Amino acid sequence: MAKTVEGSRTPRVDGEVSFDCNNQTAQRVTRMLRSWQAQSVTLELPLATDLRTLLTLDAVSPDAFLAPSAHTGWGRIYGGQAIAQALRAAARTVGDGQVPHSMHAYYVRQGDEAAPVLYEVQRIRDGRSFSTRQVVASQSGGAILNCIASFHTPEESEEREATFLPSDAPQPDDLNDEETPLFFQTRAQRDNHGMATLAWMRANESFGDDPVMNACALAYLSDEHLLGAALTGHSLIGDFEKLMTASLDHALWFHRPLRIDDWLCFTLDGQGMSDARGLSIARVFNRAGTHVASAAQEALGRPRR
Repeated sequence: MAKTVEGSRTPRVDGEVSFDCNNQTAQRVTRMLRSWQAQSVTLELPLATDLRTLLTLDAVSPDAFLAPSAHTGWGRIYGGQAIAQALRAAARTVGDGQVPHSMHAYYVRQGDEAAPVLYEVQRIRDGRSFSTRQVVASQSGGAILNCIASFHTPEESEEREATFLPSDAPQPDDLNDEETPLFFQTRAQRDNHGMATLAWMRANESFGDDPVMNACALAYLSDEHLLGAALTGHSLIGDFEKLMTASLDHALWFHRPLRIDDWLCFTLDGQGMSDARGLSIARVFNRAGTHVASAAQEALGRPRR
């Protein structure tokens, strides 16, 4: 089932793509195609059926990309999809050898999973060691995500570990698979309200040792359990017919190389709530117990009105 950018595509002539627009997103795509004559641009994007196709972006200008959505049945885009694709778009504009070391994103509005997403990248800075990019993700209703990502050329340095996987943490084989429409496996240890306090996760496919693709895939996984941890202690937690929730922002730091096709352990801690907002922090460990990444998210939790 193909999805288009809210318009009808007419045949390409002499390398050009024309597009009959009926919304602002389609109009921006058309302007980009006119200003940069890209070859083989696909405007009809099939729904992603795995993580690899979800992270495959079509360039519509040197700094703008169209990305497919995936069907979850929720109607809205999974937050991990938006941050993973934003990071992938940013990575397409940096030099070879630079890898993500952190990203910070704000969820602006709910995305529509039935439509592709346009990612526009702004090149903030290119230095000798670091590059900074800002990414705005949009659909027909406007921006759905605003993200800033930083990339670093790996260098030799001292190694010091100060955070360790708890010695009594259950292993993946101690927990059961949980059903999900997303492109990963998750096995969680949960509290009395059903919120995950620890989760082992891995992607359904491999990206080998590619540090950029593994980082983007980790971004995809990292949104799964943080919201529940952020709202730990709320009197209505677990009763989502009475509690309205939303992820507000998301931060991710990459400390060491990782493989997304092997189990990663997320230890999740809620940091309390105030002003209808809660904060959670996750530390991510590989199977050897090495601390490879950290994530944080602020979430909204208020009684439904």
